[in-house]
Amino acid sequence: MSFFLLEECVEYLFYEMKQNLKSVLRTFLIRVVILFFGWLIFYQGFVRPDGRVDHWMSMRVVDLTRIFLSAIGHDTNTQFRPDGPGINSRYVYVDGTPVLSVADGCNGIELMALYVGFIIAFPGRWKYKLAFIFIGSGLVYLLNVIREVVLALNYMFFRETFEFNHKYTYVLIVYSMVFLIWRFWLNKYSGIGKMSSPNEQ
Repeated sequence: MSFFLLEECVEYLFYEMKQNLKSVLRTFLIRVVILFFGWLIFYQGFVRPDGRVDHWMSMRVVDLTRIFLSAIGHDTNTQFRPDGPGINSRYVYVDGTPVLSVADGCNGIELMALYVGFIIAFPGRWKYKLAFIFIGSGLVYLLNVIREVVLALNYMFFRETFEFNHKYTYVLIVYSMVFLIWRFWLNKYSGIGKMSSPNEQ
């Protein structure tokens, strides 16, 4: 009798957990949609047209990229050159040669927004959310800078592979690293991670 009662209790607990999981996922999707359109309106409507935030962030990427390249023995400087009507890109010169263009789309802001949006959308304690937002955003920035450094070296020494690596290889690596950070947060600190792990109480 006690065995059947225990079995009923376990089935009921798993049913409740499944229902809660569905509710959490539904809430997550609603939050993602709201955050996505909110960010789209805010960034495309105000931040991008103004340009100051993008310029500041792009220059921070350029500055740290130059620091890394200088640390391995290269002479670097920055120049602004037009890339189209009303578009000025920041070019990193290495040993007198332009090797890298850092446009606003390369500064990592949109990738950070994607990362932060997913952290906010999932349930979880805000002290962990804030910690992962700040630490993760810093890591995203650093990963993007490392990507720029490697691209610069790629252009200098293996120019024939630059376009492919720029469009695919390094983008895949950076996004994969961001996904791993997000997955770690999801499994260890989010409400849904604990909910999907019944053995962890």
